[in-house]
Amino acid sequence: MKAGLRLNLIVLAMTAMSAISSSVVLAADTAATPAVTAARAPTDKAAYFDNTNLQNIWKDLEARQVLNQRVLEGGTHSINVRIVKENDAPLVHHKSVDVWVVMAGTATSVTGGELLNPTQRANADDMAGTAIRGGVEQPLKQGDVIFVPPGVPHGFKNVKGFRAFLIRYDVQAAATP
Repeated sequence: MKAGLRLNLIVLAMTAMSAISSSVVLAADTAATPAVTAARAPTDKAAYFDNTNLQNIWKDLEARQVLNQRVLEGGTHSINVRIVKENDAPLVHHKSVDVWVVMAGTATSVTGGELLNPTQRANADDMAGTAIRGGVEQPLKQGDVIFVPPGVPHGFKNVKGFRAFLIRYDVQAAATP
């Protein structure tokens, strides 16, 4: 991936993070409430997410024992409210970038290295594994951000109340040879 594209993705992610963490009211046509279909990403205006609604989504996910809710869908990009559990499989995405924004709790990210026992996941271009060998470990806490480019194994361990926004961008179409 070229440096300019990577910088653009980082700027887009930081812009999305700013919108997510703001406490202004989400426009009525893109309301983020528990157990609803994700709003389509607008192309002509900003989308804002009220913190109270986001906190309610986390409470609803915990009550239903669900790990993820997409709150914005843009086809090649999305924003998800995510709960990470200790036993979540490490992954590799071949076509997308993940930007994790830690909102609560702690965990240790493990990135890079080799994904062990990889298997193709049915729902995407993802490979899931049983562990990562030789990865870099980074403690994470509230306010931290982790950027994971395509092809890089990533997972979490030592998970304690870990809640994050997961912003994903498909970069296959944007990448140049």
